[in-house]
Amino acid sequence: MGEFVGIDPLGAEKLICQMEAGKDVLGRARPGLEAAIAEAGEDWAGRQGVTAMHRTWAFFHESQQDLKWRVGTIQRMVPTQQKGMLTATFPFSSETEAVQAAKKDAGAIAEALKHHDQYLSGQSWSEVEKALGALKGRADDPAYAAALLAALGPKTFQKLFRDWMNTQAKGDRRGLTPDALKRASDASPGLLAKIFASAESSGRLGNEWQKMVETAPSDILTTLVALVPQSGTFLNRVAANLLNRPPNSDAFPTDPNWNLHNLAKAYEANPEAFQRFLAGNPKEAGVLLDAYTIRSTGVPAYEEAVAKALHGALKPGFGADDVRERAWLTVINSIGSENSLWVGGSLGTFANSPISRMLAQDIKPFLDQLARGQAARNSPDMPHLGPRPPWDKLDPTVSARFLGALMQDPAAADTLMKAAKEYTKELDIGRYHPFDPSNYKQEAHVNLAERTGALANLLLAGSTYAEWSDDEYAEQIAGYVLMPVDYFDQYFPIGSKIVSTGKAKGLDEVKDALKGMITEYLDKKTPETARTVAGKLIDEQVAWLNRSLREHGQPPLTTSQMVLIRDAMEGRMQDALLDALERRGG
Repeated sequence: MGEFVGIDPLGAEKLICQMEAGKDVLGRARPGLEAAIAEAGEDWAGRQGVTAMHRTWAFFHESQQDLKWRVGTIQRMVPTQQKGMLTATFPFSSETEAVQAAKKDAGAIAEALKHHDQYLSGQSWSEVEKALGALKGRADDPAYAAALLAALGPKTFQKLFRDWMNTQAKGDRRGLTPDALKRASDASPGLLAKIFASAESSGRLGNEWQKMVETAPSDILTTLVALVPQSGTFLNRVAANLLNRPPNSDAFPTDPNWNLHNLAKAYEANPEAFQRFLAGNPKEAGVLLDAYTIRSTGVPAYEEAVAKALHGALKPGFGADDVRERAWLTVINSIGSENSLWVGGSLGTFANSPISRMLAQDIKPFLDQLARGQAARNSPDMPHLGPRPPWDKLDPTVSARFLGALMQDPAAADTLMKAAKEYTKELDIGRYHPFDPSNYKQEAHVNLAERTGALANLLLAGSTYAEWSDDEYAEQIAGYVLMPVDYFDQYFPIGSKIVSTGKAKGLDEVKDALKGMITEYLDKKTPETARTVAGKLIDEQVAWLNRSLREHGQPPLTTSQMVLIRDAMEGRMQDALLDALERRGG
């Protein structure tokens, strides 16, 4: 029984393709050859050649089937990405032997289960477990797995899971807890999940098994995908179906929802599948990310599991760029939607959110697209500012709410501020002087300044949802307001190290002045309105730059130049700044 096998999967796949090409040649030649032989009758000299042709085609076909079985089995037994020869000891010497053994084992399992249904005792269940024990060492054979499942059928397969849960995890009524999953992994459910993965991933299961996704109880499906990594296609079908079921469709809807937790853990183990799911199933993904879902699962570990799964799917450089970007759009639209409960206060604030921290960390490569979206709204007559597809479909208002939701977590807010500053540095506004004689360079300057101001605009809009003290709030707002200024002073050459240090000191001083103006407004120490304060904050930016020019021997700004600089620096942030101050100041 069994044999030691060494095989190079890539080489075997190449040989299978070559044999398929040979079969194609034989298949195309055979009808014409047989017609010619029939027409020639007894005069045909090579009658035995037709028989040889049939035998050759059959040999190729049988060899292909055997090789496919061997490759599929060894790739399950030796999961690796390495190329070259793989070796393993197969449980069966042929596919036929595997199928025969599966039918025999299925019969023994069915008989033991029938006996258990009669007595419902610990002893009768132990006999079922004993029969299922025959699967050990055989589950990696796709032919064996498919034949076993075909013999058992979906109903018996589900019953084996249910009976184990009823005897070994009675209290888990809405998905298995981590402890119960560990026990299941070491028992018959773990073997059955492995059997299913072998058969399903090889494409050997019939339609009745695909339909099982639509009818099986939620806890059986989530246990199946949590115990053993299933194919991404199957995992996504399970997720799409479960997340479309009515919220209270479970038998015990008030119990902790370990089903969602186990689904998130399955996606943590398969980030490629989760990336595709996010990109292609925005409605269903929105249920996973819904603030009410997060708060009502009754499983504190759920949010952490979702955060890890999101990081795996969205982290920079992972997967196909276009799929990852569409996945990001789903996340941003879900959290930042008009009806999102992430912001607004009805569920409280998400001040300590692993999801927010993870997203703030991974969004950095796309801040430019968010900024461009806001810049295009600020300046619709400058279409070249706009984001590229698919980001051109994203509403800047949604982007602002998304950033605001993340900024409820102080750590996430700090991460976003640092990323925004890095983004501004990378734009390197100093490449183009705002008053260069070249119209192209002037336009280039305005483009960069608009994008910097637009990102500040988004952060200002998002800050209305942040949970900061008044002092922290004033510090952050002053930082956002100065983003277009902070790197603008690169335009003005300063040769002296002392003067350069003074320039930095001057920028710190103006930031302190801005912070003071904001603090006085929040503390009601001034009768000025938010609109007046917002205007003064922006005017102070321009005044500081004008002072800096004079101090360093540069010609002062003309009135028209001051208007141009004011517009470029603020990036049309007046409305966002005004809204931020009014909301905070009451």
